[in-house]
Amino acid sequence: MRKPPLAIDVLDRFGERRGDDEWLAAAWEQAQIVVCDPDNERIAGDDDGLHYYDADTAPEGERVYLGGERPPVFAVFADLPDGLPGRWIRPDWDRRDLAIAVQAIAIAHWHATYRFHPTTGEPLRPRMAGWELAAETGRPVFPRTDPAVIVLIDDGADKVLLAQHRRYGGPPKHAAPASTRSGRYACIAGFVEPGESAEAAVHREVGEEIGIKLDRLEYVSSQPWPYPRSLMLAYRATADASQELVLQDDEIADARWFTRDEVRQMWVDTDAATPSAVRISVARFLIDGWLAEAG
Repeated sequence: MRKPPLAIDVLDRFGERRGDDEWLAAAWEQAQIVVCDPDNERIAGDDDGLHYYDADTAPEGERVYLGGERPPVFAVFADLPDGLPGRWIRPDWDRRDLAIAVQAIAIAHWHATYRFHPTTGEPLRPRMAGWELAAETGRPVFPRTDPAVIVLIDDGADKVLLAQHRRYGGPPKHAAPASTRSGRYACIAGFVEPGESAEAAVHREVGEEIGIKLDRLEYVSSQPWPYPRSLMLAYRATADASQELVLQDDEIADARWFTRDEVRQMWVDTDAATPSAVRISVARFLIDGWLAEAG
């Protein structure tokens, strides 16, 4: 069974070790350490993979035990002005490097954005090897993950429906720097709202953004997306292509049905000029799966 590129389970997280300060201190001395800069969204690495440090060469900074025993793996948060941008992790990296990078980037984002207790306003301090944040009073704060849905809609034959978000194409609502995804048509996606199932979220997002009804909806897979803290729930769907598309004007610039040749030209033939974040996305995973069905 094919899995999305970031759906990797190769590092045992050993949650029971997080409260064992004596073990953690000994593990640090033999650790494999990855350095993250959450403020500038960078990680120590290059086109070939992560750069690892040991206890003697790692910079000073907040530590998080990521998992593993032989060797233990830690992340350290420190300045990395020349580090690799977090969205540049590559699909051709070693799977272990990819898994560690995704985990480190995600937990670093959480630490960077949760500095004060949400109910008491007191400063938060890490504990449990970086997997809890606590203040003088109030309950501990745990890592947050935002569930989001994404769906590739086909017509039951040989076309799929893709949309162009106003952030990446068409006249923008506000002036903004040019996006690396400018002009690209992609799957419909959105966050799951409180009190809503993932399936209901798919139907709602499709109705809101392009104004059509789905005939079939099928769950495919999930993968983490640490930009900054999403869990992407991927679906395939079928819809009647004769339905009129009614676009959400403030979100969607355009939407249309595409043939396999058109999708391949837009998503695959442009690989050399495509940011690596697009190539490791669950959208690309869904599209590659649909393209492969032609064979």
